[in-house]
Parts: sequence; C-alpha cells; structure tokens
Amino acid sequence: MPYRHTLLFLLAALTSMDASAWSRMGTAAIMTEAGLPCFKIASEEERSRGPVSLKMLTISTAGPNGWNNVWTVMFPNASFGDPSYRLPNKGCVRYGKAPEGAESSDAAPLVAGKVYGVSFLGRPTSASDPTSRYSADFCLLAAPAGGFQVIQLTNGKNTCAPEEKPR
Repeated sequence: MPYRHTLLFLLAALTSMDASAWSRMGTAAIMTEAGLPCFKIASEEERSRGPVSLKMLTISTAGPNGWNNVWTVMFPNASFGDPSYRLPNKGCVRYGKAPEGAESSDAAPLVAGKVYGVSFLGRPTSASDPTSRYSADFCLLAAPAGGFQVIQLTNGKNTCAPEEKPR
C-alpha cells in the first residue's frame, strides 16, 4: 500500500502545479539585415506549430551579475495576457527598430565578439501548446563593409567565430 500512497501523492502534486511549469521553450532565429541582427520565430517552429502571437522581445547579454537587457520591445496588443500581434509574413524585428505601434527601450550599442541572447515571449495558435518562450544565442562579427555579420550559436557553442565549412 505505501507504493499506492506515493503514487497518489505524486499525481496530486503534479496536477496542482502551475501550468507555466509545463511550458516548452521554442527556438528563435537571427539573421543579418542591413548590417544589424534581425529577430524572428524560427521557421520550423511556425511550420510545425503555426504563427505565434507575440508579447515581448528582449535582447540581453551576460554581465558580472547575470544577464542584462540591452533592448526590449513590447508588441502592440489589446491585452498582455492575450496577445494578438504577429510579425508580417517572413518579417523580422531589426535591432533598434521597433515595429510600428510597438514600444521599446533605447537600444544599447552592440559589440562585435560579445555573446547575446534573444527571447520572444509569445503564444502559439493552439491553446493546448505549452510553448511560451522562443530563444536563441548569437554573436556579431564586424562586417568588412561596415555593420555586423550575425552568427547564431547552436549546439552549446558559446564563442563568436564563423562556422568552418567542410572541404
């Protein structure tokens, strides 16, 4: 009988947990547009889960006391709890250039070689999908023509160097 009591306790504890504890982390994408990073929800996320309604975008970088925000965008929505804003088809948010109607903080200058994180707070179309945050890490290399070349960091990579192409 002790096994049954333990199982019942575990089930009761799991069902009483806040739903946000079950949320899934999705993937953001970063590209270079006009010498600046440009952010969006990864295409494979939207293909498999549908378009995402966005609440907020945050760009941050690691500092001595944890992660520090360098730019934040609040997307125009009637309610923060029930977002309706979506990026235009194949659109992205260029660093320092908030979409029309959005509110943003001042964008801090970006530094080549430094690692940054992007995080979208949003909601997929299906109410049963627990995804609430879409994120990725990236860094910037100085581009020869000015501006930056974006390097999206993958598979635990945390250094800013261009990917080596196989020969």
